[in-house]
Amino acid sequence: MGAPTSAPALPDLERDAPLAPLTTIRVGGTADALCRAGSLRDVVAALAWARDAGLPTAVVGRGSNLLVADAGFRGLVIRLVGRLTAISVRGTDLWCGGGASLPRAVQRAAAAGLEGLEWGASIPGTAGGAVAMNAGAHAGELADSLRWAVICGPDGRRRVGPEDLELGYRRSAVRPGEVVALAAFALTPGDPGEIAARLAAFRGHRRATQPQGVRTFGSVFTNPPGDSAGRLLEAAGCKGLTIGGARFSPVHANFIEASPGCRATDVLGLIAEGRRRVAAAGGPDLVPEVRYLDPERGIVRAPVEG
Repeated sequence: MGAPTSAPALPDLERDAPLAPLTTIRVGGTADALCRAGSLRDVVAALAWARDAGLPTAVVGRGSNLLVADAGFRGLVIRLVGRLTAISVRGTDLWCGGGASLPRAVQRAAAAGLEGLEWGASIPGTAGGAVAMNAGAHAGELADSLRWAVICGPDGRRRVGPEDLELGYRRSAVRPGEVVALAAFALTPGDPGEIAARLAAFRGHRRATQPQGVRTFGSVFTNPPGDSAGRLLEAAGCKGLTIGGARFSPVHANFIEASPGCRATDVLGLIAEGRRRVAAAGGPDLVPEVRYLDPERGIVRAPVEG
């Protein structure tokens, strides 16, 4: 690594850290360094350390929407742990650390008789990741309930409201090199039985329509206006299409499954081929929803060039 000798030591720093186990698709290489940060101070210190060392940074939560390059990452990966994974109910608000499991946050809200986050029961990500990409499902999205978030950078932290984040369809104004470390959601009291029924329906829909028990991540492409990426991919003959160790799921064409030995290049090749086939069939240019951990640039939208 190129870190200067004057750079301060970081707590819980691991060198040459394998990243594939930190993602749900379990593909990719190692990071030069991995820091587990359990406080806002730790996060700011880690970002400042990387800046002073001239290294790119990336935040990896549950890795449910992330593809790591085969070459790994020549920078610092930050993983939120400890207090930054905590969840608490404050009246009708739900406060979450950026590393908190979104499905666990949904369950905690439901147990408190609060509604407004049920859509997140089927998204295996973190609260911070959900803010950064304005996650959504079942006609709901994070922008509907976010009250505020705490964003950390190398020079400190700031509290922002949803209007500051410019939340749009699967995007936000969170900048590269920043970390969503805390978030609060404004919920409303509801009938516990009705909330539980909605959660059961959403989970049942996921089990029936998405691949289960395989190495995969979330939806590969965002849905174009008025249409479904899964429908377009299936119509273009992509369902079950395989490149190397990666294939478009025979259950839902907008999911990619990885077999043992799968490489990131296999997944990227499949993404590019799916996009090419949909365009050749007269469909729109599909936009990847999957994020890619590039060896030098950090987390970017997955490349679409074959």
